[in-house]
Amino acid sequence: MRQSRKILREFKPDLVVGFGSFYTLPMLIAATLAKIPLILHEQNAIVGKVNRFFSRFAILTAITFPESAASISGKVVEALYPLRKKNEAINPWDYFQLDPNKRTLLVFGGSQGARALNDLFLESIEKIQTPFQVLHLAGKADCFEKAQTFYHSLNVPHTLKEFDPKIDLALQIADLAITRAGAGTIAELIDSETPAILIPFPYAAENHQVDNSNHFVDQVGGGVIRLEKELTGQKLANTINTLIQGDLNIQKERIKKYKRERSVKELSQIILETL
Repeated sequence: MRQSRKILREFKPDLVVGFGSFYTLPMLIAATLAKIPLILHEQNAIVGKVNRFFSRFAILTAITFPESAASISGKVVEALYPLRKKNEAINPWDYFQLDPNKRTLLVFGGSQGARALNDLFLESIEKIQTPFQVLHLAGKADCFEKAQTFYHSLNVPHTLKEFDPKIDLALQIADLAITRAGAGTIAELIDSETPAILIPFPYAAENHQVDNSNHFVDQVGGGVIRLEKELTGQKLANTINTLIQGDLNIQKERIKKYKRERSVKELSQIILETL
């Protein structure tokens, strides 16, 4: 709190933008006491406690999911989730050393990976009936090593990495993603028009990844949700088979339609218009 007040005195901001979580709490308290205007951004479908409380003091709260509005006090504006600049000069097939003529499954569990998601997918591989290749971002070293050993025992074309910051390139070449359902992931899937099997992280705060998933499935029409506690390798393989043996273009067209019909500004534009 003391550090936050010191920063505000030295920097003298015209506006403070908060993105939720308890890390922002001292700064939001200090800004409110100093009568500095606030803008909040809520990324998830379930509004976090800090944003929920401070929304009553903010000029506005920008939201990613329309469902969030009911839990917010004060003005609400929908905004696009801020995404990184695309790597347009890089050929994604060359970058990941994969074949553009093969169906590609992208498996990733966010920046830290996801052990349970990795295990489920590895259990499902031999039960997938359609020819495919895999781009697998496995996360931490022990997860990577286990996946590496498994892939070496099978004749499955693949690129395996612990992590790669160029997730936009990965999504460009993915026919289907198997992933968690953080707000950033949902935004990337929509932006890249990538169909997905969403397996929400079961220990996320207030189970918000389930609500994020429901938005992608019910409102966007971009894929399916499967709860980790109900999944086995066979059940995941069944879901993958159903989707890739069907017409994934149906999901892609639904995502495109959602994007066309959603007239929403960038968060940066909303902030600049407020200043």
